[in-house]
Amino acid sequence: MTAAPALHSDRQRELLDLLSVAAVADRSGPVSLRQFAIRAGVSEPTLRHFFGDRQGVVIAILHHFARQAGAWLARSAEPDADLEASVKGYLDLSLEGFDNSLFVQAHAFALVESIHDPVVGRAYLDIVVEPSLRAIEARLAPGIDPDGQNPERIRHGALALYSTMLFATLHQRLLRGSDARPLHMDAFFGDLVQLFGRGLVPKA
Repeated sequence: MTAAPALHSDRQRELLDLLSVAAVADRSGPVSLRQFAIRAGVSEPTLRHFFGDRQGVVIAILHHFARQAGAWLARSAEPDADLEASVKGYLDLSLEGFDNSLFVQAHAFALVESIHDPVVGRAYLDIVVEPSLRAIEARLAPGIDPDGQNPERIRHGALALYSTMLFATLHQRLLRGSDARPLHMDAFFGDLVQLFGRGLVPKA
């Protein structure tokens, strides 16, 4: 199931602009409700009024990140001329995320919160992960399963591509793999295009 977009008031969106910055700031551990309030310049009762509790704040931030990524997600769903072009096009879009520290930090925030709270984990799945996968499925579908006979292959391809790129990004940026063992992104993308493009062609 994919969660419907949250409808936030103008005041809530103003707060979420500030809260999302606090969520992705460098820190040694999860941000408490009190710390969120301080960084947003409001009181804890104000946050409780608008979002209910800390969990509500976190889930609202996930919706906020998803709204910010809406245009990028729409582009992710657009197929190209053939399967290899569709894969390359998605990888080019992913490079924008790789170069955007907010993308990396937002996923890191969501993953950490999801580990500690299964309700947030499900929200992350519904708000961020599944819409991303469905967009990739829409991009890959014409090249993998043009007759619509094997939708599971489309899903498998999307999951493989998404997870590969997400972990590569986390490896290089969040885990500082770029310092320990830098990845040449152009060469990496070239190999992925061949791997996915040839491996996911429609079965005869």
